Amino acid sequence: MISSNWYRLLRYKVETHLKKKNLSFSSIYMLHYKSGDSAAAMLRKMKTCGRKRKKTKSEAPPRVPFNEDLMMEILLKLPMKSVMRFKCLSKSWFSLISDPQFARTHFDAAAAPTYRLLNLVKDSEAYSVDIELALCDDSAHAVTNIPVPSRFDMYGDSLTVAGSCRGFLLVQCLFTDLVVWNPSTGVQKQIFYNNWSPHHLSGIGYDSLDDDFVVVTVTLAVNNTVVRYFCLRTNCWSFVECSVRYSQHKLELRHGEFLNGALYWMVKSSDNLRCVIIAFDVREKRLLEIPMPNHLAVLPKRSEIYYLKAMGEYLALCLVVRNQAPVIEIWSMKECKVESFWTKTFVFSSNFGCFLSLIYPICFTKNGEILAFNGNNTLVKISDKGKLKYGQQQSRLDFLSCGVYRESFLSLPDDSEKLTKWRWTTKRWMSIHTENVIISL
Repeated sequence: MISSNWYRLLRYKVETHLKKKNLSFSSIYMLHYKSGDSAAAMLRKMKTCGRKRKKTKSEAPPRVPFNEDLMMEILLKLPMKSVMRFKCLSKSWFSLISDPQFARTHFDAAAAPTYRLLNLVKDSEAYSVDIELALCDDSAHAVTNIPVPSRFDMYGDSLTVAGSCRGFLLVQCLFTDLVVWNPSTGVQKQIFYNNWSPHHLSGIGYDSLDDDFVVVTVTLAVNNTVVRYFCLRTNCWSFVECSVRYSQHKLELRHGEFLNGALYWMVKSSDNLRCVIIAFDVREKRLLEIPMPNHLAVLPKRSEIYYLKAMGEYLALCLVVRNQAPVIEIWSMKECKVESFWTKTFVFSSNFGCFLSLIYPICFTKNGEILAFNGNNTLVKISDKGKLKYGQQQSRLDFLSCGVYRESFLSLPDDSEKLTKWRWTTKRWMSIHTENVIISL
C-alpha cells in the first residue's frame, strides 16, 4: 500500500503531468485502482498516455491515381486566366496547355466565355475591361492595362480596330498596314500588303473547315469591286473581282462584321440611291449581295443607316430618323446570307434628349442589355425596356479604336515557324492580368 505522504507527492506529480496532457486525474486513478498496478507502473502509463503513435509505413494513406481525363475535363471548364496560371505547375501541364489542339477544344467547350472591350488610346496604349463589369454600380471599376506590340509605336493614334474573330483583333495602321493580334496572349502577325493602292473596306474571318484565319480587304474601284484576301495558313494573298460597282456609304462602316462564316459591310449602290449589304464568304471565297427590304434600302430624307454590327447571333443595323423629335431604330436579322426578315428590335425617342443623338452598339451583355457608345465618347448601357445607364465622358474612348474580343489562348496557323512572338512569358502574362488600373469610364 502507498503511504499518505507518498500518495500526496504522487498525486501532485500526476496532476502536473496531466495538465500538460489535458487529462483528468480521476480517469488515471480509476485505471490504477481497477487494475491494481503498482505506483511505478501507473507512472509509466501516465507518461505514455496521450502520446501520438507514430504511423508506420503500412498505415500511410493510399495514393490516389492521377486521372488525366478528369484533369482535362476540369481544365476545359475553367476560365482562360485560371488555365494560364496552371502552366507554371509542371512541364507536363505546360506542354498540355500549350498544345494548339487543347486551345481549340477549350475555346469550343468553354462553359462561360469572357468577352472584353479593348480600347486603343494615344501613345500606343490599350485598356481592356470585362463587358459584364463595364458601368458597374461602383464609381470606378477595374480596367486592365494591355501592352501593345512594339510596332504600334510608329503609328501613334492612327490605329483602328478593323475586326474581331475568335479572340483575335485585326488592327489597321493608317489605311495600309494590318496586324492580327491576340491581346490575351500577345501573339501577333503583321500582314504585309503587296498592293499599295488604298482599300476602302477590311475585316477578318475564320474558315472552320481549313482551320484558317482570313484577312480581307475590299477596293471599291470605278469600274468594278476587287476583293483581296490573305490566308494565314498559306501565307499569301489572292483576289476576286466583281463586275458590280459599289460606293462607300460612311467611313464608320468600313470595318467588316464576321458572322456565320461571312464578313458583312454596308455600302451604297453605284447610283447612290440604295443601301446594300455585301458579304464575303470566307470558305467559298466569293462576294454576295444581301437583298434588303425597300423600307430600309430606300430611306426618306433626313434618315440614314449609320452603323452595322454583329451582335451575338444577329446582324444589327442602326437607323436614325431626324424629324422634330429624332428617333433611333435598331433592326436585326439572323439568317444573313439570304433575304430574310428584318425585325425592329429597339426604338429610342427624344425622351432621352440629345444625349442619344447617335448610339453605336457594341454587344449584348449576359442579362440582355446593350453596351454601346454615343457621340459624346461615353459608354452606355441600354436595358431591354429602354432604360439608360451611362458612365462619365472620356476623351480616350472612340468606337473606331475599340473592339470586343473573347479571351483565348488560340494560336495562328504555323505559329511556331512564321509568327514573331512578342516578349511574352507566363510570369509576364500573370503580372499584367492580376494588376488592375482603376479608371472611371
